[in-house]
Order: sequence, then structure tokens, then C-alpha cells
Amino acid sequence: MRVHLIAVQTELQTAPYTSAPAFKQYVLELCQTATEGLPQDEPRILGFPEAFALPLVFWLETSRAVQGARTSLQAALQLLREHWPALLRLGVWSPAALYHLRAPLVWPVYEQAFREAAQAVQAYIVAGSIFSPHMDWEPAQRLHPRGKGVYNLSLIISPQGAVLGRIPKVYLTADERRAFLTVGQPGRQTLHTRLGILANLICLDAFHDDLIEQADAAGAWLVVQPSANAARWEGPWSKDPRQVEGEVWLREGLARKLQNRENLRYGLNPMLNGHFYDLYFEGKSGIYQPGAPLALAESAVGKDFVRAVVEIPDSPGRYTH
Repeated sequence: MRVHLIAVQTELQTAPYTSAPAFKQYVLELCQTATEGLPQDEPRILGFPEAFALPLVFWLETSRAVQGARTSLQAALQLLREHWPALLRLGVWSPAALYHLRAPLVWPVYEQAFREAAQAVQAYIVAGSIFSPHMDWEPAQRLHPRGKGVYNLSLIISPQGAVLGRIPKVYLTADERRAFLTVGQPGRQTLHTRLGILANLICLDAFHDDLIEQADAAGAWLVVQPSANAARWEGPWSKDPRQVEGEVWLREGLARKLQNRENLRYGLNPMLNGHFYDLYFEGKSGIYQPGAPLALAESAVGKDFVRAVVEIPDSPGRYTH
């Protein structure tokens, strides 16, 4: 069976994140462009970058003082000052209170935008990620957080617009620890779909052998790696300045991790680009097979849509358009 893989490389801009209609339209347009011209009867999987929805936390229906702050810390403090009565009612006494404060507004916008887009383009979508508590819905409690932790969370959406999984990041970067995120639970990174078993390993997670091994052992044929790389692609590697960041990424990333696996065959790595307050992201999105890329973005800056068609074993009931 032929499956179309698309890595959606995006560049940060403020306007699409300032209102729910703007964000929904932005996501829909990206998905429509990504799937334009594809055969209607062939399945497709879209991957969005890590932290794609994070700006909603800071920019959705917020003041110019928040949006124009010099650093994310200054923006967070300004937000908390502007909403301190709601913060007091929240009862979360930790630096992660910002995410709990914003989640009831932000989470439905994030989820609904991707659910509607997945239905519109009939695609499985790995919807990047957002910093948020685990949000759940139950009739008596309505939308509510499950526990006090805040995670780097990614959604997987079906072509029917259903949320199939809420995937937490396990291995956090120094920036994420400074943002007071909670370490995610291993074992939640794979799920069964009509296209077989998929793995969602957020950025650094896909560089760790143990999670790759778990995905392979679970029978996944595809690893999706939503990424936001806070370094210059052609600059020095943070761990060894004698090496180049992008070269290390390509050498040590999915192409290598897929080699000699029992089940894993392909990797999909969408990258975030651009400025987010005092952070700056660069990276070439790619689609990988064992040992080499199948397709790479032309540039490590700006937006792009990286596509490849792959063959996977067919089985009864796997996919119904």
C-alpha cells in the first residue's frame, strides 16, 4: 500500500496565533497546501513541528505587552500580572501555573483546529506539540487538567477528526526544564492505527536508543519526530563546537536510528523555524529511510513541505478512506 508522508516545516509568525479563527485558518491552509495534488484514495500522514502550538499559550487573546516582550520569561510574568485574580483561584502554586491558567482557553483551540483540518484533508496528523497539563473532558467536570504536571504534549489525529493519542515528551532539554515542564511517561509513544503502528517521539526522544527500541519492539513501521532545534543549523554543535549542528543531526538522527531494526522502516521529521522571544530555531525537515534521507527541505530556515511516497505492507482493515 502506498502512503504519502509530508513534513510540514513552519516559520513562526505572530498573527496566526492571536485568535482562534486565525489559528484554525492557518492550520487548515498548511494542511491543504501539504496535501495539494495527492491522489484522493491514497492515505497520507502529516507531521507538524514540536512547539508548533506553544505560541498560543503566549499570544492567543493576549495584550501587546505580552506579545512584544523581549523574553518568554518577561512575557510569562506579564501574563500572570494581568490575570492574577484568576491565578489565585487556580490554586496551583508553582512556576508552571502559567500553563494551567492558559490551558482551558488554549487547549480547545489547538485540538479543534487540527481535528477539523484532519477531516478536511483526510489525513493522519501528528499535530506538533504544546506545553500544557494533560487535559481531559468528562461530562461532570467538563474540560479539566489531570494532575499538576505540565508536559510537552503532542496529539495524533485520525482522518475522521478523532484524537488517537496524547503523547508526552520523555527527555527534556535544558530550556524545557527551565520552563518547568514535567518528564513524560515512557510507553505512551506508540499507537495502533488503520495504517499500522505509529510512533511519536518528540525531538530529543528520537535520539535515545531506549525509546527507539520500544517503538521497534511495539511493531511501529514509522517514527514521527516533531522537532524544534534551538541552534544554528550551520553553526557549531552545542556539545562539541568542532562539529556542525546540522551535520550531527543528519548523521546521528533518524537515518541512523532506523538501521537494522525489525519493524521500523521510515522516519518523518518536521522542523520549526524562526524566533520565539529570546529563542531562535533552525532546521531542515526530512523524511528518512535506514541510512539515508528520502527527502530533505531545501533550506534550514523558512517554511517548506517535504514529501515522499513509501510502500508499507497491506493488511485487511488497515485503511478505509
